[in-house]
Amino acid sequence: MNTLKMEFYKLKHKKMGMMVILIGLFQYIYLAWAITKMHSDKIGQEWMTCLYVVFQINIILMPLFIAMMASRLSDIEHKGNTFKCLKVLVSSQRLFNTKILCGLSYLIGVVVFQLIAMVIVSKQQSFIQVMPTRYLGYYIGAVFLLDATLFLLQLNLSLLFTNQMIAFIVALVGTFVGLYSMFFSEKVSSWIVWGYYALLAPVRMNWDPATRIKDYYWINIPIERVFILIGLFMGLYIVGKRLFMRKEG
Repeated sequence: MNTLKMEFYKLKHKKMGMMVILIGLFQYIYLAWAITKMHSDKIGQEWMTCLYVVFQINIILMPLFIAMMASRLSDIEHKGNTFKCLKVLVSSQRLFNTKILCGLSYLIGVVVFQLIAMVIVSKQQSFIQVMPTRYLGYYIGAVFLLDATLFLLQLNLSLLFTNQMIAFIVALVGTFVGLYSMFFSEKVSSWIVWGYYALLAPVRMNWDPATRIKDYYWINIPIERVFILIGLFMGLYIVGKRLFMRKEG
């Protein structure tokens, strides 16, 4: 618990809690604006539109926020060259697990704020479409799993490399590729982990270029992609823990 408190204190000093609140406010403002601008022909598709907008927000914001948080969980140790000293006081595995738990706690906060933002907007805009609790619960859980997987990837990079720009470049490239993976076939985009914000969404859009009309529709929950993420998370954890345990400074 003392080690965990130390990690929370480190991020508190870095204003990560404030970043979580600001991300929540941005999500609410952008979502409220997008729903307000929704065309009248989308009445009855409010929740579909809402989830579609949410994954667009996630695919742009979350990889960069996650990279920033992972970097700030590692930069003090890199600057002070204190990894070896810390491992004398705390086992490598416990220190690694503590950093993961600390980061996941902030990610839970982001997901909770996102859910609250969607519910508030639905009440303010008086959605006609009934709240799809099954799809909503699934997507919130799937987004957290994807956030956690990306966080573990970025944490491994931030702990491995002293130069934190390497991890940030990976996050920037991943965000760019993930954003444009929406234009790829799903067979291609399924190999791009940053693109899973779109692949995990239980809603898709039809776009008619002639009439410029777009319609949203539900799809079956892609549970197989969830299992892929679970496997990737476990693999990143095993590899990251072994690399961290071998790290001497």
